[in-house]
Amino acid sequence: MEPNKFPSDLLQKYLDGVISETESTALFAWLRENPSENNEALEVVLQEAYDGSMKEKPALSADASQRILNRLMVSINETESVRTIPFLRRTWVRYAAAAVLLLAVAGTARLLMRERKQVIPPIAVAVTTGSNRAVLKLSNGQEIVLDSAHGSILQQQGITVHNDSGKLDYEGHADVVEYHTLSTPRGGQYKVQLPDGTAVWLNAASGITYPTAFTGKERKVKISGEAYFEVAANAKKPFRVDVDGKATVEVLGTRFNVNAYTDEQHIRTTLLDGRVKVVHGQQASVLKPGQEAQITAQGMDIIDSPDLEMAIAWKNGSFRFDHAHLKEVLRQMSRWYDVTVIYEPGSTDIIFSGEIKRDLNLPQALIVLETMGVHFRIEGKQLIVMP
Repeated sequence: MEPNKFPSDLLQKYLDGVISETESTALFAWLRENPSENNEALEVVLQEAYDGSMKEKPALSADASQRILNRLMVSINETESVRTIPFLRRTWVRYAAAAVLLLAVAGTARLLMRERKQVIPPIAVAVTTGSNRAVLKLSNGQEIVLDSAHGSILQQQGITVHNDSGKLDYEGHADVVEYHTLSTPRGGQYKVQLPDGTAVWLNAASGITYPTAFTGKERKVKISGEAYFEVAANAKKPFRVDVDGKATVEVLGTRFNVNAYTDEQHIRTTLLDGRVKVVHGQQASVLKPGQEAQITAQGMDIIDSPDLEMAIAWKNGSFRFDHAHLKEVLRQMSRWYDVTVIYEPGSTDIIFSGEIKRDLNLPQALIVLETMGVHFRIEGKQLIVMP
């Protein structure tokens, strides 16, 4: 084998399940010695394998998936209770078997080439993958379930509200200002274009209250949970976000994300571009692009170099983590899959850095964590973490 030349023929044999022991040793020796992060040849082969499998079905064949899971186990130290996993940056990874393969070839973990003693049978669960689901509540208390109502769902007092493909859109100018509330359940997400043209994406278990027309000197909305904003520029009329009564974000025209879940330690406002002013009690800070304000009961801190891609990963269809504890990982997953997480005494903790696609179902998403020694069972709407 030529030095530094990617052994595409050996990787293809591995995926096809026909690689010999000698060839397997050569393949993984090459992968360990040549980091895959910037290896275009490796990415091309994996992309082709993914594209080929997607032509007929949404994953690798059952045999290929099982081979990968059986042969690739990622670990740092079997005696340690906290383990790490290398970071996945390939946004096209849509299924857990390929995710495990990428984790292995990242070159920073020890590969254990061994057969699993037991094959876990498929799990029959009542859990569904998150989707575009939301409820629109009008000022008179009427509620419209958006996942079952389509087209022009509301025409009144100068405005028309359209609903299609997970997006709510306001057109026209309301003669009389009323307040609407868009809310997503656990396991739901939605996008709304407000009357001023501002676009807002809501994550699971979140809500936004807004007027049907922005009158006066400012544009003001109130949110709970998590939302990503692309604010329509209007220097004469600032846009203000009331973050569940705990903070205020003031903007002119910009892109930013606000995470204000009550079960998280911080309220986070992450600025992608433009400029925002974050106000918390007597504290106020103006953020520059690439900064994040973190608010706790003790006050507000400004983080200069947050992971911007991680902050908006949910909007782009992923869970993304950087040295996050298992409980943080599962808090996010529990909202998307609408499950309650229960930890049995002695259950394993891990530190996870990686990416899991949100279009996987729950058992598929958990495969990545299972390879790290975390054990689960699913009972109805409960995800139970076992020792």
